[in-house]
Amino acid sequence: MTGSSKYAYDVTQLETQGVLHPDSHMVHQSDVYYSEPDVVAAIMTQLSLKAGLKAWGKDAHKAVYSEMKQLHFRNTFKPMRWTELTHAQRQIVLESHMFLKQKRTGTIKGRTVAGGNKQRDFISKEEASSPTVATEAVLLSCIIDADERRDVAVIDIPNAFIQTRIEDEKDMAIIKIRGVLVDMLLDIAPSVYTPYVTTDRKGAKQLIVQCQNAIYGTMMASLLYYKKFSKSLKSVGFEFNPYDPCVANKQISGQQMTICFHVDDCKLSHKSPKVNDRMIRWLKREYESIFEDGSGEMSVSRGKIHTYLGMTLDYTLQGRVMITMFEYINEIISAYDEADPKGGGTKTSAAPENLFRIDDDCKKLDDEKSKQFHNLVAKTLYATKRARPDTCTAVIYLITRVREADTEDWKKLSHLIKYLRGTKTLPLVLSASGTGILKWWVDGSFAVHPGMRGHTGGGLTMGRGFPIVTSTKQKLNTRSSTESELVSVDDCMPAICWTRYFLEAQGYQVTENIVYQDNKSAILLEKNGKASSSKRTKHIHIRYFFVTDRINKQEMTVEWCPTGDMIADFMTKPTQGALFRKFRDQIMGVIPAQSPGPGKNKIRPKIRTKKARLVP
Repeated sequence: MTGSSKYAYDVTQLETQGVLHPDSHMVHQSDVYYSEPDVVAAIMTQLSLKAGLKAWGKDAHKAVYSEMKQLHFRNTFKPMRWTELTHAQRQIVLESHMFLKQKRTGTIKGRTVAGGNKQRDFISKEEASSPTVATEAVLLSCIIDADERRDVAVIDIPNAFIQTRIEDEKDMAIIKIRGVLVDMLLDIAPSVYTPYVTTDRKGAKQLIVQCQNAIYGTMMASLLYYKKFSKSLKSVGFEFNPYDPCVANKQISGQQMTICFHVDDCKLSHKSPKVNDRMIRWLKREYESIFEDGSGEMSVSRGKIHTYLGMTLDYTLQGRVMITMFEYINEIISAYDEADPKGGGTKTSAAPENLFRIDDDCKKLDDEKSKQFHNLVAKTLYATKRARPDTCTAVIYLITRVREADTEDWKKLSHLIKYLRGTKTLPLVLSASGTGILKWWVDGSFAVHPGMRGHTGGGLTMGRGFPIVTSTKQKLNTRSSTESELVSVDDCMPAICWTRYFLEAQGYQVTENIVYQDNKSAILLEKNGKASSSKRTKHIHIRYFFVTDRINKQEMTVEWCPTGDMIADFMTKPTQGALFRKFRDQIMGVIPAQSPGPGKNKIRPKIRTKKARLVP
């Protein structure tokens, strides 16, 4: 689907149904979200069975044995003979893999994964895609948790996929298990598997099994588990937010309970700790099966500090939540130091002034350095989207360079890593002001990229800190700074609309949804549409007046902001010095976001480019 058709789809939804698809606010940030598969690939720290056994020895063997034992006792495997398979079944037999990972606690975890790539030929992505909670939804829910002084619990449902029984045989994967894994199954249940074991051409043992439960790596596994878990929640009275299918709510004892879940990782919140206790007991009854070796126990985190989806959520300060990824940032710095042992030191800004400049004659990185560059950028992007929005401008540029990185790009990456080294303990502090006002700063830089494309930047605060930040290269050329500003606010409209709809669907009243811009001509066009268009702007496509319709429907307002107070400048250009620190501190929540002053436009920096509370 092209960018324009995606946008048209969003508009049609809003106009005809008054709703917006939960993922629409992500669709247009393609510079970030199209890179997500790269992020997943780059941040994986799992080892293969052979490498894991070599690295961790007996501990690895014990973890693998425990994994195979759980699979057997959950009746996952139904052994089969090759001669019993139909021709169609033989075509879709998948290889099985065992991956090992050392957790932060030091324990080794084994996971059986099917090589589901063959399934792509007969299962479409649409049929198998499963929703996961949006990071923005998690952060917004955290702000509400802190504002309402809720008790928060984080749980990890053990072996989530394996607990999901597959009802339709056509969805059952057939996998081939080899080598030491076969030996383990024979030791666990010799009478069950021995008659079905054969050897391959190299003499290695192999076993064909049909998976009665969902298994990692198969295309349907995540969707099947999602259906099971969501059905369980609905059965006890939870209702799902229509703007994020992984956020569910229920009124209990006159207060709202909220569950956010990302596959098997769940965050629960309610005013009463006792209500959370009851919910946890119910989840244990439904999803916990403890085996004789002690495995299968549900992991539960209580108190003020939790780890969720790679983030540390700290509710110690009343009314605030502090989001950190300290250990992960240290991992990024260590990976950089290994790649560039002489790259020590720190920087006081996240990017150099020449961030957007490209030298076509610059020497390209060799293959090894390119892999290191890609890995570091992907790791940093993962942190940017969660706990370090102050790195967004640098990271968004760098991800556009991973396919053709040169030595200048490495210097820019080094600048970013050195900044992280100097600020590795900087938290993202989020809270609501109690006014129910959503404040957005949106800005556009005109013709700053090669090819004379502009750059869009924007961000949201509910009082302190920015839970949502966007920085992206514009998808079309513009003829003026006014047009570039108009394109910028249009780029941010999915997020602006979605945030309001999501919060209201959570049961919270949004009193105002304000968008601040520093270009008065763009504001006139947005408020009045074609009525304010002149010869210089009459060529602008009508879709960029979508914002006018939202203003007329009183879903948002647009107000002028002096350039010196335009926080979105931070997301559109590599600011430096005092201006960088001023905006960075507001974005990260070091200080509350400051409302724009009424005075004159302040001079731009040297780098030119132009208490009512939330109520349920």
